[in-house]
Amino acid sequence: MTIKHTHTDEYQTTRVPSDQLLGGRHFASGYAAEHVAGGEFVVGAAFAAWGASPLAVFLGLLIGNLLAVLSWAWLCSPVAVSARLTLYEYLSRMAGRRIVWVFNLINGIIFAVIAGGMMTISAQAIHGAMGLPPQIKWHSDSPTFVLLVMLLGAVVVLVSMLGFHRLTKASRYFSPYLMTTFVLCGLVSVPLLWQAGRAEGLDFWQIFAAYVWTGNTPDGSEPFSIWHIAAFAWGLNLPLHLGMGDMSTLRFAKKWQYGYHSVWATYGGHFVAWVGAGMLGASSAMLLGLPIGALDVGGVVMPTLGVAGVLAAVLASITTAVPSLYRAALAFDALWQVGFVKMTAVLGVMTTIIACFPLIFLKWLDLMAYFNIVVAPMGAMIAAEHFVLPRWGVRPFWRQDRQGGSDNTSAIITWAVGLSLAAVLLFLGVHLFFVFVPVWVACVFVYALCAYREAAVLRQAPREALYELSYGCDTKAVQTRMSRPLMHKKWLILILVSMLMSSALLYGDDPKAMLTVFQGLLLVLTLLYFAVVGIIFTKNKTTNSPPPPP
Repeated sequence: MTIKHTHTDEYQTTRVPSDQLLGGRHFASGYAAEHVAGGEFVVGAAFAAWGASPLAVFLGLLIGNLLAVLSWAWLCSPVAVSARLTLYEYLSRMAGRRIVWVFNLINGIIFAVIAGGMMTISAQAIHGAMGLPPQIKWHSDSPTFVLLVMLLGAVVVLVSMLGFHRLTKASRYFSPYLMTTFVLCGLVSVPLLWQAGRAEGLDFWQIFAAYVWTGNTPDGSEPFSIWHIAAFAWGLNLPLHLGMGDMSTLRFAKKWQYGYHSVWATYGGHFVAWVGAGMLGASSAMLLGLPIGALDVGGVVMPTLGVAGVLAAVLASITTAVPSLYRAALAFDALWQVGFVKMTAVLGVMTTIIACFPLIFLKWLDLMAYFNIVVAPMGAMIAAEHFVLPRWGVRPFWRQDRQGGSDNTSAIITWAVGLSLAAVLLFLGVHLFFVFVPVWVACVFVYALCAYREAAVLRQAPREALYELSYGCDTKAVQTRMSRPLMHKKWLILILVSMLMSSALLYGDDPKAMLTVFQGLLLVLTLLYFAVVGIIFTKNKTTNSPPPPP
C-alpha cells in the first residue's frame, strides 16, 4: 500500500513555510489526545500513595495546571511562532552545535523514555486484560508482555514516520473519545465508592478522604500539600513548555495564541483524567481486595471498565508515544542527520527494547523530575534570548555576528550555574518537585546578563526588526481555511453521550451486580464509535480530501 504524503520534509533545519501552517483545531485536538494518556492512570494512583488529601488534589491541580497553560501560551508559543524552527535548530543557532549536541542527546533520551513508558503502559493494560500477572518489577517475567511491547512499538514507529500533520488529523477523532472515557472513570467510580461509604455512614466528601485520597502515606512520611501537587502539575511537562520542547510542534501554528489550547492538555488530561483515574484505581482496588500500589494499568482499568477500558488505555498511550517519538527523532536527527524516517525507525527499535523493562515505567515520575532540572536551564536561555535581550538592543542569535560564530560561553556558564544550583537545593532538602522553579528563574537572569556582556554587536533597532533579522518572517498572509461540516458528526456526538449515560446502569441499589452489563454496553459503543470514524476516513479518502475536524 502506498501512503501519499502531504509533504516530504519536516523542516528540521529551516523555517516552516507559510503554506504548511495549521489552524487552532489541530493543536486543540493534538494537545487533548497527547496529554489524555495512559500515563494518567499512573499519576492518578500516585496521588493516593503520596498521601494527598482531596483538598490538596483539587486546589493543587487548579493552580499548577494554570501555571502550565500560561507557560505554554506566554513563553513557548510566541518563540515558536516567531522563529518557526525546531527547538534543536534554534539552540544550534543560539549556542553552537558542540554545546547543543549534548543537550539534544539528553532531550532525545527524555522523549524516548516517555515514548517507551507509554508502550509499557499499553502492554500492561492488554496483559492485565488477558488475566496474566501484573508487571510491577524492574524486569518482565512474561514472554507475552515482551511480545505485546514489540507489537505496540511497531505501531508507534510506523505512525511516527508519517509526520506531524498526519498525527494531528487522527488526533481529532481520538481526543473526544479519550476525554469522554476519563470523565466516565469518575462517573463509574462514584456509585461503587458510594456503596462502600454508605455502609460505613460516610458522606460524599468523606468517601474521597476514606477511599481515594486518604492523606496518609504507606510509609508514614509527610503527605503532599497543595503546593507539592501544584508544582508537580506545573513541572510534569516542563520539557515541553518552560523547556521549549513544543517549539518543534507549535512552529506549525498560524498564531501564537494557539498555545492556549494547552488547556485541553492540562485541565483535560491533567485534571479530569488524573482525578478520574484516581477514583477508578480506588474502585478497582476495592473490587479486587488489593492495595492500589499492587495494581498495574491493566489492574486499574479492567475490573471496572472492562475490555473497553483496556482499549482506551492502549489508545491513550499510543497517542502520547507517537508525538514523543517524533520529538526524539527530531532531536537525534539533529545530531547525526541521517534523515527523519531512518532515525525514527532506529530510535523506535531501541525504545521498544527499553519498554520491555517495566523499570522505566516504575520510576517514570522521578525520572521526569530529574529531567526537568537538566532541561530547565536551556529553556530559560531561550526565554532570555527571545524576550529579554531584544529589549536591550541585542538580536536573537547574536552569536552568529561574532567572527567564526564560536560557541556561546554564556550558555555554558548558565547551564553550569543551573545544575550547580539544583545540586545545592537538593542537598539542602528542597523537594525534587520544587527545584525547577528557582533553577529556571535564576538561569534567565544569569544568561541575560552574561550574554549582554558577551554579545559583540548591539543593534539599536525596534524589537520587531531584530526578530525579523534573526528569524525571517512569513512569506505571505496566512488565511484560515474554513472546514466543511463533519460528516456523521451527530453520530459521533450521540455515541459519546451514550457512553456517558451508560454509567447510569450502576446508579442503583447494587452497582456491582450491573457491572458486567455496563462493561458489555461500553464495549459495543466503543466499537461503534471507531466504526463510524472508519467510515468517515474511508469516504474522505475516496473524495481525496482530508478529514475535517469534529
